[in-house]
Amino acid sequence: MELHLKEMPVADFLNALGSDTPAPGGGAASGLSGALAAALGKMVADLTIKRKKYEQYHELAKDASSALAILIDDFRTLSEEDTKAYTRYSEAIALPKNNEEEIEKRKSALNQAILYSTEVPCRVIDKAMETVKTLEMLYGKSNKTCMGDLAAAAEELNTACKLAWLNVLANLPYLPDPKDAHRIMKEKRSLLDEIQSRCSDLYSKVENDILNSFVN
Repeated sequence: MELHLKEMPVADFLNALGSDTPAPGGGAASGLSGALAAALGKMVADLTIKRKKYEQYHELAKDASSALAILIDDFRTLSEEDTKAYTRYSEAIALPKNNEEEIEKRKSALNQAILYSTEVPCRVIDKAMETVKTLEMLYGKSNKTCMGDLAAAAEELNTACKLAWLNVLANLPYLPDPKDAHRIMKEKRSLLDEIQSRCSDLYSKVENDILNSFVN
């Protein structure tokens, strides 16, 4: 199945996600979670630009909005690519293996499919780092009525990363080169830890701000 999220209604995506087919699955959900995080951040930026009260932050918010608009598309594309990756792997598995030539062709196709299936969630994690840096820019320099949405963006981004990481882990044992697998595991685990820490920190700051405003 191919996803076309730009044209697909939410209800159709959820029906596809909840169907008895393996894809779309957690990887596609990861990309969509990233897109939701970026979209929430963009809303905060745009509602800051809209208010004259925050005029001193308008340029920063415009930069953030532009960056997040690109990231929304990036995540949406990665959600679609995850389903394509599963399709490519399924097609490789189904290739004939009746002789040496077919066996080698099938092996090559499987290796390429696994590499692609690993690359897609790795890119989700990379894009998540770009996103959290942009969300941090908006903290304390954006429309205060949207603080909760900024925290929601951080939490949604955290979810996107954890789902992507699980997909990376699922594919690593099948990579043709074990050295590549260990390198990817080390690099992406380190990146994941940093993203999660920054998302958690941003969420906690907003939560404390809201609690303090309520108490006071």
